[in-house]
Amino acid sequence: MTDSPSKRTTVRKRRYESLDDPSPSKIRWIASLVAAPAVLSILWPALLLVVGYAAWQQWGSHYVAHKYFSVQSEQISVTPPPEYVRTDIVEAVYRDAAMDKLSLMDSQACAKVASAFAGHPWVKRVVGVRKLAGGHLDVRLDYRRPVAMVHVISRHPEHNGAGFFAVDGEGVLLPPSDFSRAETERYLHIVVPGAYPTGGVGASFGDARVHSAAMLAYLLQPYRDQLRISSIGVHGDLRQNPVVQLEIANAEGGRWFWGSPPGTEAQSEPPAMMKLQQLVAGAPVGSDLRQIQLAPVATSPAVDTTLNR
Repeated sequence: MTDSPSKRTTVRKRRYESLDDPSPSKIRWIASLVAAPAVLSILWPALLLVVGYAAWQQWGSHYVAHKYFSVQSEQISVTPPPEYVRTDIVEAVYRDAAMDKLSLMDSQACAKVASAFAGHPWVKRVVGVRKLAGGHLDVRLDYRRPVAMVHVISRHPEHNGAGFFAVDGEGVLLPPSDFSRAETERYLHIVVPGAYPTGGVGASFGDARVHSAAMLAYLLQPYRDQLRISSIGVHGDLRQNPVVQLEIANAEGGRWFWGSPPGTEAQSEPPAMMKLQQLVAGAPVGSDLRQIQLAPVATSPAVDTTLNR
């Protein structure tokens, strides 16, 4: 059956009317098609800028800072170390502190470098850190100085018998790997029964008797050969005197009773420099340097009265 002409005319009319129907939904749809390219032309560049900035902050800046402004070990210069420092301090600090991850663009770079070097056992004090042209760093250091070898009996099965630990004038344990067995004879020996370090390298030895002897060793080390002194020991019982009392000895076994460590003398006890002057002047073996007269003694030209530690 075919549609009549009147029906076909009615259908066509409805189609045309539907196209011309200005309903709200059709208006919004058409408007979105017209406006979309214009909106996207603004949104896409803005979106790309935001994403690009975030990516730069997350990865790009770190990459550039590391590639072009990272700290290189060969660009670090330090105060020339003394001959007794055998360790490559720059390489050791650079490795242990992971300084390859530090950027010179970091506002705290100098402080972080100073902190890294301050932790090395041979470094007594970091004087300063400067950034120089070309990515170089200048690090000024004050080094520790060994003044004595502490005689100990090894507690490790692989090292039987007696051994020595080097200390500075503050009783800080120094790297033992930088000293040979023969070199121990170049320093005063501290002989304290049962002494053994309780801390690691670069830390305090951990024994008040050793610390007291190290203070005296600092004073006596420059005059060791002149006075022919070989060792420092503890005199008396600590239970009877809370302040460690020390004695010094020469290679032949002769002894002098020193008394309190430098700077901790009792009220009636002569100061350390006066005792040293008496030694230089030839105090007899067996003398108790605590009993010398407090009358002024002419300063010997051989005695340096400064105690710069």
